[in-house]
Amino acid sequence: MAGETPGRAFAATWRNEQGETVATSWGGTMCWAPRKPWRIRIARDGFEHVIRCGECPGCLEFDRRRLAERLHAKYSSLVPGRRKCPGKLPAHTAQPAGGAPIQLFVIRIYAPAESHAAMSHSLHRRPSLDLEPGFARLGASSFALLARGIGPLRRVLAKTGVRFRIEPLKLNRGRRAWRALTAGLIVAREVYGEQVNRFYFRGLPAADREKWEVRKIGKYQSYNRASSPRAWTGSRLVLVPPEVWQLSRVDRRSLRGLLGRAADPEGVRRVMGIVADTIRAAGARIPVSAAAEGRLTKEQVAEWYRKNAERAAARTASPSPDQIITPVLGTGGYVSSEHSQGELMPEQLAEADRKEWREGRKAKALRESLEIIERMRLKSTGGK
Repeated sequence: MAGETPGRAFAATWRNEQGETVATSWGGTMCWAPRKPWRIRIARDGFEHVIRCGECPGCLEFDRRRLAERLHAKYSSLVPGRRKCPGKLPAHTAQPAGGAPIQLFVIRIYAPAESHAAMSHSLHRRPSLDLEPGFARLGASSFALLARGIGPLRRVLAKTGVRFRIEPLKLNRGRRAWRALTAGLIVAREVYGEQVNRFYFRGLPAADREKWEVRKIGKYQSYNRASSPRAWTGSRLVLVPPEVWQLSRVDRRSLRGLLGRAADPEGVRRVMGIVADTIRAAGARIPVSAAAEGRLTKEQVAEWYRKNAERAAARTASPSPDQIITPVLGTGGYVSSEHSQGELMPEQLAEADRKEWREGRKAKALRESLEIIERMRLKSTGGK
């Protein structure tokens, strides 16, 4: 099975002191850029964790799932025969009459970001529309409402001329049913702007709050955000990021720039789809065995050290005199080496990064030119 990347290569792994994989976990909510992990951690009951950045795709997905859990906890009582989720339900939450299920609908309205709150307030003032309290932003170009009926609301929206979409909400799917309503949380916060709520729902159960103790690491420890652990347990297990999800610094910077410009959930999914396909293609070229990892033998360890010493000697070896080529004066110069477009990212990410750099350079040159002209004018007029 060499040459095929197993599914566990894309999953976070729990490993022991010997580096052996003892369990796997989904890595979609793992923080990409924890805050000062080499200096501070949070701890509780023998369990340690890094401090989340709150801005990367993993942290945004974590927030989306927490909101979906709170929505499911509030409306799970509307599903007959389903056990309620833990958490106190609001007093105004209606129960299904006579065991008949109540259908909910997600109405997505396409409108500019500055009119989301006003339109939501105007529609909620009409009791006949039977809307649930609150709304959620789905990027900068649309927002979503939750309703128990669609007839009156469809007629009102059709008269106003706005574009909208109605999607039934299947409560029996549990937390997954709320993806259409909570998708706006995976959009970068920069898209919404400062002091703007991404969602507002009244009557939701409070989010679980856990007390952690901040622990400072006395001695500096090197930390690699691409491969270093995110969590530590009292049983000496560590949670390691996925094997193939190791982007270079240039790739990560380009990816953050593209995600910051994705104005809706569909744009975020397109960018992440490009990343996933590229990483999957790169991982397929790496000979990864699907067999479980085990401890290396003494011969394998000796062979690894030997090859590592040969590579180090090859890097430090001085070039022979006939390999040193000095440019002739007046006939040219050194030719720059060829630079790749990133280790794993496609050409689109590198081109977007270069375009952003060129625009910033032009703006800086223009600003400096205007400052020079202004100083010359003041000097010629005597400061007037």
